[in-house]
Amino acid sequence: MIKEYPVRTAFLIDDSEVDLFVQKKFLEIRQFASHIVTFNSPAQALEALIGTQHSETPGLIFLDLNMPVTNGFEFLEQVRQTSSGVFDAMKVVILTSSNNMADRERAQSFNNVISFISKPLTVKGLDDLQKRLEETV
Repeated sequence: MIKEYPVRTAFLIDDSEVDLFVQKKFLEIRQFASHIVTFNSPAQALEALIGTQHSETPGLIFLDLNMPVTNGFEFLEQVRQTSSGVFDAMKVVILTSSNNMADRERAQSFNNVISFISKPLTVKGLDDLQKRLEETV
């Protein structure tokens, strides 16, 4: 029997190579996504997203907020301005070290942000996220 992953493709966007490595390994061990693509810059992720067809939009994007040059909120705005079809189709999890309530409220102002998780990912956090994804199907 073939394992059914909660998410087919997940993007991880974080400027920290260590965080990318740890988060990717955690998602692989938990068999959360069949394909995980990492980006250490929002510009690279934006280029990949804009190059996709609507049907190829990743099932989930894990997005760090605090990154140099382009932060997570700026990335979301850039996707919205560049391709509203891709923006409307994507589901985003803010995965950040920020505990700032203003960041949480701003994240919730984006309809496609489905969760705000403090780093690091945990089993409970991933289980809660999976339940949320099942509810939104």
